[in-house]
Amino acid sequence: MMDACNICNEPLGAPVYESARPVSITSLCQVLEGPTRVWHCASCDHTQTAPLPALEKFYAEDYHILTASEEEDQLYAVHEGQKIFRTKHQVTTLLEKLDLPPNAQVLDYGCGKAATLKALHARRDDIAPHVFDVGEQYRDFWNAFVPAENQAVNKVPAEWAGRFDAVISFFALEHVAAPKAFVAEAHRLLRDGGTFYFLVPNVFTNTADLVVADHVNHFSENSLHRLLADAGFAVREIDSAAHNSAWVVVAEKCDADGIEPTTNSVADAVIEMAEYWQEFGNRVRAFENASNGEAAIYGAGFYGTYIHACLERPEAVKCFLDQNPHRQKQILLEKPILAPEVLSKTVRRLYVGLNPRVAREELAAMEWPRKLEVFFP
Repeated sequence: MMDACNICNEPLGAPVYESARPVSITSLCQVLEGPTRVWHCASCDHTQTAPLPALEKFYAEDYHILTASEEEDQLYAVHEGQKIFRTKHQVTTLLEKLDLPPNAQVLDYGCGKAATLKALHARRDDIAPHVFDVGEQYRDFWNAFVPAENQAVNKVPAEWAGRFDAVISFFALEHVAAPKAFVAEAHRLLRDGGTFYFLVPNVFTNTADLVVADHVNHFSENSLHRLLADAGFAVREIDSAAHNSAWVVVAEKCDADGIEPTTNSVADAVIEMAEYWQEFGNRVRAFENASNGEAAIYGAGFYGTYIHACLERPEAVKCFLDQNPHRQKQILLEKPILAPEVLSKTVRRLYVGLNPRVAREELAAMEWPRKLEVFFP
């Protein structure tokens, strides 16, 4: 159980969501034993999930994201048949949002393999890149472009305090059990007038974020404002449109006032999402039991994994389908991940494991060789 909000420390009541089965699924599509429980704070509009056991050890030793190769990346979008990958979009957005000074000192905090920082450095080779993460598993990726003295694992060097023109972070803050400490550290590491630029998932445009087991924090615009203001930041921008299913946040270390927060509560929207996921498994099984035959799951990410975990007869699923070439030929839940165009002729049923906001549009854009029975999330 959780006693207090991660952002404002106000007491929490009963969970707004608890998984129907004692199973949890992580952002890396790991299926773990134990339920997922989610709370909403009526005071600051923050929503949070009970942390995984031994959370720090999990990220230091067991969390390996996009480490199969230097080139491995997540598919951000497909536009007019062209695949757009996340790193390229992230660095383009960053350069549009930030005016980095010449020779800027930049730290990627909670960086993983730091692909976006590497892409930024390729376009701005004057910047001095620095990296920090809690595990050693990404060191080989850093060594390709970050000097050894600019790398830190588990503990930030004391001499880095007040050094940075920009602290950047991409999809890290949602994972930490102590977000206030994370943001306070970013504030300490920045020079006066420096910028904290980060991305976190937007649960209101991608409902699956509510039930991702290792996403401890599900931010609203209100809770982001509260978190940053309490740490001494002036909020310059919280953008929900620049990156699909994410908040893009720009904050400044200064004494000036930031933009005003919204005052509309998101409590009703959170309850609606919780009810959606409470019934999701029943909808999957109703489709499953309507007829027999071989099936495939389109989408080898969280949605696809969640659908697979809901099935009573998962052996009927012969493969996952995914347009990301980096995912193809990999294995998920002991089943191959294939390109959609090589789908077997024996498969007649398709579960769509995509964000409901885009699922029908994306499927309609695909050319399928025959009519399939389709489940939409």
